[in-house]
Amino acid sequence: MKSGYAIVALLLFRLAWGLAGSPAARFASFVRGPAATLAYARELAAGKRELPPGHNPLGGWSVAAMLACLALQAGTGLFSNDESSHEGPLASKVSDATVDRLSSIHGWNQYAILTLVVLHLAAISIYQWRLRLDVLGPMVHGPTRARDNIVAAVLLTIAAGATYWLVVVYPR
Repeated sequence: MKSGYAIVALLLFRLAWGLAGSPAARFASFVRGPAATLAYARELAAGKRELPPGHNPLGGWSVAAMLACLALQAGTGLFSNDESSHEGPLASKVSDATVDRLSSIHGWNQYAILTLVVLHLAAISIYQWRLRLDVLGPMVHGPTRARDNIVAAVLLTIAAGATYWLVVVYPR
């Protein structure tokens, strides 16, 4: 359950960081429309190996899908009950039928998350070793600015506080 709460906080942080973070981390810089994504996929298939800063359009959609699945997992986990020793902090706020439905979704969604993680890792591996495009280096050593570090710290603190309120204060 603590891992789930950490995921809630990290999701809140990533959503805020996607709006107010460094330029390469902003959703507007890497979540593209279908036409741009298909054009990028065609260029990649044709052998063009240009690596945009941050996520490419395919990677952007992968990130969006992972964030959506993780948000679904975290959201359903808040209301889930495994009928033995774990009950989400908000389960008592909804009907038993809703708890059962959300618990079922929570159980099945883990497979979607695992699938997306494997696909994401496979894509990183293909870019890194097959296409010989360094994607790992920028992930680890990307440019940082003092302003970005301060904004990140503030956003993470707010996200952690909001999560604490959601799972500890609000359910009372």
